[in-house]
Amino acid sequence: MVIKQICAPDRQRPNPERTCIGCGRRRPKSVLIRLALGEDGQPIVDGRKGAAGRGAYLCGKGCLAAAVKRKVFQRAFRGKMKQLDRKNLEAALEGS
Repeated sequence: MVIKQICAPDRQRPNPERTCIGCGRRRPKSVLIRLALGEDGQPIVDGRKGAAGRGAYLCGKGCLAAAVKRKVFQRAFRGKMKQLDRKNLEAALEGS
């Protein structure tokens, strides 16, 4: 039985990329801010980038405004998000 190697041993693995839900740009995962749903169904900033459940990514506060305008939060969280509390989310993004 022959087993194929997915990555050659001498190659480095590429950094994972994610798409910003506000502007739609693809960037390295480490540069973006991850959002996850809290217990109350509100998006929260996931500082350690490991909260359970589906996540969405933003470049920053400017992309939050674009995401709200485009109404993409329900799609990004597959309809599980409650009403968006924009002020709390903006404050959390300023702190990160």
